[in-house]
Amino acid sequence: MTSENKLEKLEELFSYLTKEKMFNGNVLVSENGRPMYENINGVAAIVQSKQLTKDSRFDIASVSKSFTAMAIMILKEQQKLSFDDLLEKHISDLPYQGITIRNLLTHTSGLPDYIDWFEENWDRKKIASNKEVLELFLKEHQPSLLFEPSDNWEYSNTGYILLAEVVKEVSGLTFEEFLKSNIFGPLGMNHTQLLSRRNHTESLELAEGYIYDRVNDEYHIPDHMDEHSYVYFIDGVRGDGVINTTAKDLYKWEQALYENVLRKEKTKNEAFKPAVLTNGKSLGYSFGLHPDVEAGYGFGWSIENNSKTGKILSHGGYCAGFHSFVIRYVDSNKSIIYLSNIDYLEFEDNKLHHDIVLQIENILFDKEVQLPSFPVTNNSSS
Repeated sequence: MTSENKLEKLEELFSYLTKEKMFNGNVLVSENGRPMYENINGVAAIVQSKQLTKDSRFDIASVSKSFTAMAIMILKEQQKLSFDDLLEKHISDLPYQGITIRNLLTHTSGLPDYIDWFEENWDRKKIASNKEVLELFLKEHQPSLLFEPSDNWEYSNTGYILLAEVVKEVSGLTFEEFLKSNIFGPLGMNHTQLLSRRNHTESLELAEGYIYDRVNDEYHIPDHMDEHSYVYFIDGVRGDGVINTTAKDLYKWEQALYENVLRKEKTKNEAFKPAVLTNGKSLGYSFGLHPDVEAGYGFGWSIENNSKTGKILSHGGYCAGFHSFVIRYVDSNKSIIYLSNIDYLEFEDNKLHHDIVLQIENILFDKEVQLPSFPVTNNSSS
C-alpha cells in the first residue's frame, strides 16, 4: 500500500470515528521518520466552548513514566547514580531493603501499588504530594512486598514516585526543574509541562478530560464521579504521571529516542531490553500492545518482538477522562501518537482507544481494517 493509500485509509477511519462520536482528541502518525497524518478533532472544554487545537495539552498519565526513566538514565550518565544502587542509598528511612533503582524502573521491586489503598485512606478533598503518599503508604502503613525484588513483575506506580524522589535527592533540583532543563528544554518541547491541573486552571491550552455517556449524550467531569474521584487527590503526585503535553511535542520525544541526544547508545540499549528475573525469564509480562504477543518491560517502556511489525516500544496512559499511547515501530521507523480527552461509559477498561490504535497499526502495515463499534446492547438505546 502506498503512502497515499494509507493516508486515504486513515482519513476514512477517522471520518467514521468522528461520525460515530468515537474519537475526541489529537493523533499524529508518522512513517519513515516524518509525519504522514494528523487529526485534531473535538471539544477541549465544554463550558468555555473551546475546540481542540494543535497546541492543546493532554494529561498523558502513565506515558509520563518514560520521562521519569530518562531522568534516571541522565543521572546515571552524569555518574551520580547506578542502576544497581540500592534504594536506601538515596532515600533514607524506608521500611524495605534490597530494592534497586533497576527494580523500580522495570516494575520488579515487589512494591504494591499505592493508588487503591490510598483511595480508601486519604482525605479525598485534599490533593496529595509525593511526601504525603510515601509517609502514609510506606512509613505508616508499610504493606508487605508482593514478592522479593527481581523474583517477579508487577506494575507499580509506587516505584515511579520513588524514582522521582531519587531524581530530586541526587540532582538537587525539583523533579519539575530537572525535566525542564534536561529533557523538555533540550528537545524543544515547549508545550510540555509537569503540573497539577487542579492548581493551574489558568492555562488556556489544557484540554479538559470527560467521561461520555453516549446513551444519554452527557459529558461528566471525573472529579465529580465517585469511581473516578481519585483524579483529584493524586493530582499533586510526581513520577508516575501528570505530564501534560501535545501530540507534536510527543513526536519530538519519540523521534529523539532514535538518536543519542539525551543519553548514550549503551544506556539506550540497556533501557530498551526486557528485565530479566531471578529465574532467568525475560518475557511473558501481559503489558504489551498486543495481548497475544509476549512482552517485556524495560526502563519505562513495554517491549514486544512482533513477527508482523518488528520490534515495538510502547506505553499507554490512563487517567479518568484521558487516554494516551506512544508507540514506536523501531525497525520501520513508524510511530503512533494518540491522545484522547474523552472516555466512554460503554467500554470496560476503555477498550475503544486500544482498538483504534490497533486499526491505525493495521493501516500502517497493510493489514485489514476492522472498524470499532459500540456494544450491541447499547446501540438500540442510542
